[in-house]
Amino acid sequence: MFSSFDTLTDIMSAPGMKKWFPFLFLEDHFDLFPKELWDQPLRFAAFRGQTPWGSNLQGLAEQIIDTANLVLELQAGRRQCLHLHDWKAWEPKEEADLRDETQTFLITPRTDTTEDLRRPALIICPGGGYEVVSFQNEGTPIQMLAEKRGYAPFVLRYRIAPARYPKPQMDLLETIRYVRMNAANYHVDPNRIGIVGFSAGGHLCASTAALSKKLLPEGKPNAVVLGYPVISLEKGVTHEGSVMALLGKDDEGLRRELSVENLVEADFPPTFSWACRDDDTVPCENTERLEAKLKEAGVAHECHYYPTGGHGCGLAYDNSGWGWSFAMFSFLDQYL
Repeated sequence: MFSSFDTLTDIMSAPGMKKWFPFLFLEDHFDLFPKELWDQPLRFAAFRGQTPWGSNLQGLAEQIIDTANLVLELQAGRRQCLHLHDWKAWEPKEEADLRDETQTFLITPRTDTTEDLRRPALIICPGGGYEVVSFQNEGTPIQMLAEKRGYAPFVLRYRIAPARYPKPQMDLLETIRYVRMNAANYHVDPNRIGIVGFSAGGHLCASTAALSKKLLPEGKPNAVVLGYPVISLEKGVTHEGSVMALLGKDDEGLRRELSVENLVEADFPPTFSWACRDDDTVPCENTERLEAKLKEAGVAHECHYYPTGGHGCGLAYDNSGWGWSFAMFSFLDQYL
């Protein structure tokens, strides 16, 4: 396994890394490490560069190490990567087109457990504006943390633009159904399947939960977790990039139809959501609108608002939102 004493050269020269990393790590974040630092230990290199948002590269270095170790686990067979929707073993090809609709997959929990458990499952949907899928901060770290807490976490790479609604929603619904039907193989309780989404992935999760009885009833989740989610598709409140990527056009009828605040009913699953007040990408009003509708419908819920953290902060350990994951697990212990 890799550590912070390894270099970027060590990592990227390892077999398979060059074909996996484009799917699991955003290229523009990777490029923040200057080439002259590639032969230095990541523990050193992390303090010799800076992100556009003003921090050092320590967080990104940790994400690179997590990503590289995830690839090693996949190659060693300790996790599976399954293609949607035939559920066969899959791995990327070098220089693959990331926007190709066939480049979809599900990364499973570790398969080397020998315990006969009936764990709750979490299916994690990273964000990315329905244009990319940001595994590095909203996928891999969440999966590793959830696994440490006794969950069976899966991470989904759903279809993105130019794929349009309802293709991403169907990817998630069919994944939930797959996990439920194969619960015994993953030591999962089929009646305890939660979904976790961030940003546009939050809209994916929330809309999928609401639309499941219309699109695929067997895919209804048992709980929903949302991080700084896109909830409304209304102008002035939403993230316009996500709307255009999902719909492909400015359609007022579809905007209303797919705004989650218009979809919540009494049978919506128990929901945990959080957002940062200083988020200038997806306004905090999205979570506020969701909270109001959940309260009105009598749905079990918990919503948290943190003063700082902006958007896309993942586990948020370096800002005021650091407590969200602790609160989430307490919520899920009660409702999942």
